[in-house]
Amino acid sequence: MASRLQRDATNMAHPVTQPIVSKTTLRESNVAKFEILQMLARGGTASVYLAEHTITHKRVALKLLDPVLARHPEIAERFVQEPRVSRAVKHPGLVEVSHADQTDAGVPYLIMELLDGENLAALVENGMPALDAILAIGTQIAAAVSAMHRVGFIHCDVKPHNVFVLYDDMSTGWPRIKVIDYGVARTVDESPLHDGMIMGTPAYMPPEQWEGEPTTKSDVYSLGCLLYELITGEQPFSGTLPQLLILHTDQLPERPSTYRSSTPPALDAFVLRMLAKDPAMRPTMAEVETTLEQLAWKLSTAVPLPTMHREAV
Repeated sequence: MASRLQRDATNMAHPVTQPIVSKTTLRESNVAKFEILQMLARGGTASVYLAEHTITHKRVALKLLDPVLARHPEIAERFVQEPRVSRAVKHPGLVEVSHADQTDAGVPYLIMELLDGENLAALVENGMPALDAILAIGTQIAAAVSAMHRVGFIHCDVKPHNVFVLYDDMSTGWPRIKVIDYGVARTVDESPLHDGMIMGTPAYMPPEQWEGEPTTKSDVYSLGCLLYELITGEQPFSGTLPQLLILHTDQLPERPSTYRSSTPPALDAFVLRMLAKDPAMRPTMAEVETTLEQLAWKLSTAVPLPTMHREAV
């Protein structure tokens, strides 16, 4: 597999979905029965707005696909599948997506649960989280994604930007999270992608996902990349797109303890097991949940995450 991937790497025009700066601007003050109050975030493919139902006055998050991407049927179709995933998988660690529709201009949008917090990628820029907090976050991600696996879905894009850390902590004092964004989620029996459009984020993709054949073990690998980054402050691999393909296929990363000497040997070994090139050598997501939870309690030091700041809305 490696040699074919290496041969193809320099010839792939559009091998993966690429992050772009969304130019989405919602000019209408209302969408259906929702009044748009303000923009909350602008991401690679969509923008999120604070909206209020004009009758019930319930506030929600309204996610609008970039109009440029809305012209691509496959992208638009995957975008509006998020409520289907949300209805099929009920779990407190997954964001609720209740409705999909389109504006008068034909741009798809989603109505989602409004979350009070910030994404994990933004949060860790403020400092290195304590190991027990990292493990508590990892345990919750594993529990949420494992729930998806049990009903036949693969997330396919587990990464810090798709984990939302809420301002209200759990009773243990550890941060509470929600996994978001099911835009590239697939069913376990969905046909492989062999058309050059591989869905996912290159820095977190295992070899089989580069091949267009993700499995539930692919999410385990991506979570391993996320944990590695939280522990060390570095992604397992970095480089250009062709370089990332080869590195994720052929190379083993340094042990996390190389960057953070306080990393326990058991965690060191388990993260590397999650990053095994062969999916059969990786644990299941259910095993990840159990193992990380046990390690979290052993390491518990009650050291909080870096300070989180609310922005006025």
